[in-house]
Amino acid sequence: MTERLSDRCLRENRDRFDRMVDHRFVRDIEADRLPPEVFDRYLLIEGAFVATAISIFAFATIKAQDIEDRRKSIAVQEALANEQIPYFEQVLLRRGIAADPAVTADPRVVAFDRGMHDIAAGGTFAEIVAAMFGAEWMYMTWCRRAGAHPNGDPDIRAWVDLHTEPGFVDGAHWLRSRLDIAGTGMDEDEAAACSRIFGMVQDLEYAFHDAAYPG
Repeated sequence: MTERLSDRCLRENRDRFDRMVDHRFVRDIEADRLPPEVFDRYLLIEGAFVATAISIFAFATIKAQDIEDRRKSIAVQEALANEQIPYFEQVLLRRGIAADPAVTADPRVVAFDRGMHDIAAGGTFAEIVAAMFGAEWMYMTWCRRAGAHPNGDPDIRAWVDLHTEPGFVDGAHWLRSRLDIAGTGMDEDEAAACSRIFGMVQDLEYAFHDAAYPG
């Protein structure tokens, strides 16, 4: 039986994926000990990335050959612009978090933002899907685990729950399914490129989460 491309990505990058889902940011949330200032910094850098995520799915819309893929990509852009951005605006205001250019200018944050943008700008539709599958499958995995533990910060609890809700889970599974469909028509070089991108995203995410910690 031919291995699915998503399974190959996970198998070839198992160490990098496991390292990311065991990041100290994740472990601190599971233990209900994440310092508020770390979550505040995380919200700043994650909120700033939403604009880049809109661009990523804009590239996906342009590069998709199938109208259903285009509809899905457009729907994601709509949700990012009209749901995600307002969410960050509200939570930042509620927590009294002011913009901090030094935080968003951290080289690890810039590398993540630029790295994800460049994958989308220079890659194929399938490579964009591989990158976003790497990110969303990672979030779904650790948030499902973290969701089994109590957390005293309602904003952290809500963030974890957001990534285990049906809409997010369905999106992660759509990315996996779409990657597998694309993989059936790929040659070895194309499949290997998708796997490399999946692993690259885990490394970029790891450094990005490191940047949430001051110093």
